[in-house]
Amino acid sequence: MKSVFITILIFSSSLTYAQQIKATYAMKVTRNMDFSGNPNMPKQVIERIKKRLAEPVSYDLYFDQNQSIYKQQDKLDAPQSNSRDGMSMRFGGSSQNIVFTNLATREQTNQQDLFGKMFLVNKNIKIPEWNFTGESKQIGEYTAYEATYTQMQNPPQFRMSFGGRGNNEEEKEKEPKKIEVTVSVWFTPDIPISAGPDNYFGLPGLVLMVQDKNKLLVCTEVQMNPKDKIKLTPPKKGEEVTWKEFKEIREKKSKEMRERFQNNSNRNNQNRIFIRN
Repeated sequence: MKSVFITILIFSSSLTYAQQIKATYAMKVTRNMDFSGNPNMPKQVIERIKKRLAEPVSYDLYFDQNQSIYKQQDKLDAPQSNSRDGMSMRFGGSSQNIVFTNLATREQTNQQDLFGKMFLVNKNIKIPEWNFTGESKQIGEYTAYEATYTQMQNPPQFRMSFGGRGNNEEEKEKEPKKIEVTVSVWFTPDIPISAGPDNYFGLPGLVLMVQDKNKLLVCTEVQMNPKDKIKLTPPKKGEEVTWKEFKEIREKKSKEMRERFQNNSNRNNQNRIFIRN
């Protein structure tokens, strides 16, 4: 089986793509939502949350044989605040978030919007220990092959803050115990460039599908030499930090926001919901 993929790799490396390519992905995240801790939450609000979270999110990957840029498509959302029932919802994701990847060095620059402040997060992506399963299937017009790897990850989380508690005590958050997850990635040597969405790249062909824990990414369209080309350069907007520094800042800001909204909810009798993995 290894010889098959060695042949694919040799064949792929003998081809080059000078032009820019655009791949579009639909991402869907499955969440196990438990509203039992908030029995007074209106049914219509619960349905609204479930419907919003079930909607797939579209991303674009622009790349050539050397680098790539991955970002969420621009989308105009209806305002979620100041609703009649006093409920405001905030869902993760931003079209300002950009992931630039140097495919050769595996260095990434992530432009991340965190509570209205922009950061430039620099990190190196480690090469996974790929297991080529020998499985293949057709994804669109391309033949794709499966590669997997395992890693320890935090379990999927659905965090919800619902106002109106009788006291100001914050529930103590325990560090979740990590679980072993097998990540399944399908790539096609028909497009012999090692690009892929987000951190899923480095295979002898474009990544077309990813199944990672509760997240599913599927390529819905590939355009060779698209009309809406972009400049494949690292983003420059934001404060430069390491990945470790960014995680520390994110945890601190998240805690501050939860405390602030909890106090506002108790004082104003308003409800707010925050969704994040």
